[in-house]
Amino acid sequence: MRRIVSLLLLLSLLLLFVSTGVQAATGGYTIKPHVYNQDLIDKGLIDSSGADATITFWELPLWIQVFQLSGILVTVFGIFKGIPLVFGRIQDLFGNQNRKTIFEYVLENPGCTIAEVSENQRINRGTVKYHIMKLNAECKITTVKTGKFIRLFQNSGTFDKGEKAIASYLKNETSRILLLSIMEHPGITNQDLAENFNLDKSTIHYYLDKFQNTDTIHYITEGKHKKCFVNQDLEQVLLKYIPV
Repeated sequence: MRRIVSLLLLLSLLLLFVSTGVQAATGGYTIKPHVYNQDLIDKGLIDSSGADATITFWELPLWIQVFQLSGILVTVFGIFKGIPLVFGRIQDLFGNQNRKTIFEYVLENPGCTIAEVSENQRINRGTVKYHIMKLNAECKITTVKTGKFIRLFQNSGTFDKGEKAIASYLKNETSRILLLSIMEHPGITNQDLAENFNLDKSTIHYYLDKFQNTDTIHYITEGKHKKCFVNQDLEQVLLKYIPV
């Protein structure tokens, strides 16, 4: 775009100088400003009645035509180039507001998901995904995948691996009640958890293994049962998120 505009301006200037030079070489004429003189007007030496004739654009000298058309083309190109910038600024203004809203929600709700942000902030899910990608690229947030969900956290060093895991678990009702029960009753067995919450043993086994894989809990096996304990260094993290 810039090259085209530059070429048009260069061509206009070139034709201007060429046309002026040709006109000067062929004799041409000199135009001077009119000086009001009543004596000359009375003698008929100056005609102040107006223009002798009206000519069309196409009857003007070539250099004037080229200069005028080039100016119009440059203006049109400038408008077409400027419109996207204006709309882009407007779009960025609204986009930045959405991004700010999303970022603030993540700060207040660590471990939230894209669907949760979309629903609670009433922003289209595709728009949320776009701004999450931008925030991630700007290193303002980090994402953690837990199961089929992608959890969102502020990228500030505030959340270590264990805290991110706990924040994610607490977003799930089953994970939350199991962790809370293990914390309140150290040494509770998998059998007790299954009976207390009316869950299958396979379900309890799934969650306990997941908790252990992220170093959230450890358990001691006694016969057919497992005694569960929340890792001591994560108890304060749980207390931070769960009022007890």
